[in-house]
Amino acid sequence: MTRKPKNNPFTFMEMLEQHVREGRVSFHVPGHHNGTVTDDSLPTAFNKIMPYDLTELAHLDDLHHAEGIIQQGEEALGTLYQSKSKWLVNGSTVGNWSMLAATVKRGERVYVQRNSHKSVWNAIEWLGLEPILLTPELERGSGLPTVVSLRTVEAAVTQYPGGKALLLTSPTYYGDMADVRAISRFLKTLTIPLLVDEAHGAHLIHPNLPNRSAIFEGASAVVQSAHKTLPAFTMGAWIHYKEDINESRLFHALSSFQTSSPSYLIMASLDHARAYLENLSDRDWSLIQTSHLAFIMEMRRAGFTIKVGDDFTKMTVLTYPKNGLIFSRHLSSIGIDIELAAEDHVLFCLPFRELKTQEIHHWVKLIKNASQHVPLIDEDETIYPFPMTEPVSRLHLIKEDTQVVRLPFDEAIGRIAAETIIPYPPGIPWILKGETVTDEKIRVLKEWISLGRNLQANRHVMIKQIDVIVEEF
Repeated sequence: MTRKPKNNPFTFMEMLEQHVREGRVSFHVPGHHNGTVTDDSLPTAFNKIMPYDLTELAHLDDLHHAEGIIQQGEEALGTLYQSKSKWLVNGSTVGNWSMLAATVKRGERVYVQRNSHKSVWNAIEWLGLEPILLTPELERGSGLPTVVSLRTVEAAVTQYPGGKALLLTSPTYYGDMADVRAISRFLKTLTIPLLVDEAHGAHLIHPNLPNRSAIFEGASAVVQSAHKTLPAFTMGAWIHYKEDINESRLFHALSSFQTSSPSYLIMASLDHARAYLENLSDRDWSLIQTSHLAFIMEMRRAGFTIKVGDDFTKMTVLTYPKNGLIFSRHLSSIGIDIELAAEDHVLFCLPFRELKTQEIHHWVKLIKNASQHVPLIDEDETIYPFPMTEPVSRLHLIKEDTQVVRLPFDEAIGRIAAETIIPYPPGIPWILKGETVTDEKIRVLKEWISLGRNLQANRHVMIKQIDVIVEEF
């Protein structure tokens, strides 16, 4: 049974159901008024959902001033994660912005993992922070970026002292997890809070897991996208934090950056995702993990080279350069949609449930068929590496009045980039504004453009031009 919030017989989801059952009359927003403003063109499923799309009525509480059913849902979440917790309706993006704003002031220094999501870099730029970049370790063979080591953290603090916080990404997009316990112990001696973008790790709570959520391992604040690995609607996320986070600054940031009209559908799904996770038995956990391992082993027996990180819900299939995108198109043509396709690998996000044996056999057969015309990579063969820099570095400061010039790619090598270029997914910048443009970055960028990989960039990038600062001439 789902645990009921204290002082109320209902969960948040049940409160919405009760509201709908009462057949109340809506003279309030949203404009569909409990689904009564519609026509025959709307699919039946949407008609059924609309009455649950509600607003801040007295008995339904207010996300930005929670005192009732929302507060109780957040308290239940905090109990599960042994922390203080808040629901987020604008994804992990708003959580990353808010925990940075709560700990680092304009002009101050922050240590940040280089392969962080674009939301982190956007927050750093708009909040006016000085980032010190920490280069992740690279996995031997695949060349894929993993996590930042304690050694690199120690070097950063020594080389660039005075940072007010450190932000890591763990697990990474590929499921690798940092040694959060060791890093947090080191940072506590310096009273530097550890912030973790754990967008892909909301499910990592079981005490028997070899790698658990950073909130259990000493982090000061952790942001998770419940919608990425748990059954929550897209944009549904949450933040967990400890006593060393300035709660007043955090709440102010959350109320500033989040929408003033939060989705009650998203919030209901967040409470459901918490209940789903809370109600898993030890047997459920065992079945989920063993079935995921069985899937991976079947893929290996079928001839695939697989990278598996610390998170058992991520499976990366390595291919020869250029073949990853082709492979993904073959998969799509037979109805298999994957999380990410790069030139040399594809990423599968496995559902957080037990995978049935017949499912596994069927999926492996389909995936194998899709790979027939796509040569597979040999074990331990190096593919495109992540753009390596020094273990610790800093960005060139680009002010608003800094002059820039647009150059062809080859002429921009050695210059300082005045714009950011992001492959999406995963949303991790390949070139950061303020970073040196290298021959390797340009070579891979040209390859991506020729292969049609999706890039979040200005239009001129697609014709192989990039903005750089004038001062570097």
